[in-house]
Amino acid sequence: MKAVKEFVVPAAVLTAICLVVSAALAGTYQLTEPVIEAAKRAEADASRVVVLPGGADFKEVTVSGVENIVEAYEAGNGAGYVITGKAKGYGGDLQVMAGIDKDGKIAGVKLMDNNETQGIGSKTGEDAYTSQYKGKDSTLEGVTAVSGATISSKAFQSAVTSIFQAYGSLAGVEVAAPEAEDYKTVVFPDVTEFTEVALDGAKAAYKAGDAGYVIVIEAAGGWEHAAGPMEIYVGVANNGKIAGVAVGENHEAPPSPETAVVLKQDYLSSYIGKTSPDDVDNVSGATQTSRGIKKGVRTAMELAPALIGDTTPQVDLTVAEDGSASAVIGAVRVEIDATGKVAGVFAADETADLASVAPEEVKEAMDNALAAYNASKGA
Repeated sequence: MKAVKEFVVPAAVLTAICLVVSAALAGTYQLTEPVIEAAKRAEADASRVVVLPGGADFKEVTVSGVENIVEAYEAGNGAGYVITGKAKGYGGDLQVMAGIDKDGKIAGVKLMDNNETQGIGSKTGEDAYTSQYKGKDSTLEGVTAVSGATISSKAFQSAVTSIFQAYGSLAGVEVAAPEAEDYKTVVFPDVTEFTEVALDGAKAAYKAGDAGYVIVIEAAGGWEHAAGPMEIYVGVANNGKIAGVAVGENHEAPPSPETAVVLKQDYLSSYIGKTSPDDVDNVSGATQTSRGIKKGVRTAMELAPALIGDTTPQVDLTVAEDGSASAVIGAVRVEIDATGKVAGVFAADETADLASVAPEEVKEAMDNALAAYNASKGA
């Protein structure tokens, strides 16, 4: 019996102590819960004041009919709204908090949750980038991307655009969307009039004034995590040569400076003046993206004859009995010896000076003359 009492009494005491402690903790939680919640609200409000200075008494509001909104708060003092939106960046969803003041202008923006590459996409969180949003309306006119972080910049801007749509819904006002970049003017910068035309096999095609055509191709993205295809804009001049190339909407995430280079005009300009992308080198470190662009350009050039017609140069070739030949192509006359080599190049008009002909036109005439000569020999 004594042994039983020695076991039961301590257990009962411990149980009683646990009950007392649990009751005390529950009481403490009930007393401190309002204080903890108030502290959380104060901390959250403090972060909202960063993007909406002067805002106070924030209350959460519901946004209907607008995608990619994480949360929205209205300042009880009428200062405006603080809304958090999201968009897909390089590393996943990128969240942006923005304060929209009572005049519909951005009071401040802040990069929130994100997995963007440190030193590349994360630059969108730096003041050098975010400060340009301050004072902007929904058109975001003048906002430019971070060099080398195009994907993250576009995601940031897309999140802000969603935020403005939510603001319009909450405030009951019309908001204008930012103007999309016109990539047609990138490949034909001197053309102001583009007319859409039908072209089987292309996503879209446009007549570029009297300069040629713009052909838009969807090519497979090169980056292994790309969420979709690349839009390749190819300008084709009336002579069948590439006038320009631009990469439009794309999901290429630049994990390295090399990939960023491939998406820029410094690299894309290497296509200009060619009739095929074959001579354009891939960029080491961004081979797959380079190949994706090449494939798009190649497809556009294969479709181009349906718009501009046959651009095969007309060669007036005369072959002598000894195997030598004379070929006239446009303003150039090319003399070829019996061994199939260029013996001389002259102006087709004997009274004209060859110096008046552009060097690239002379070279092209030589290439075409030799091609025609070899074809005549069955080579």
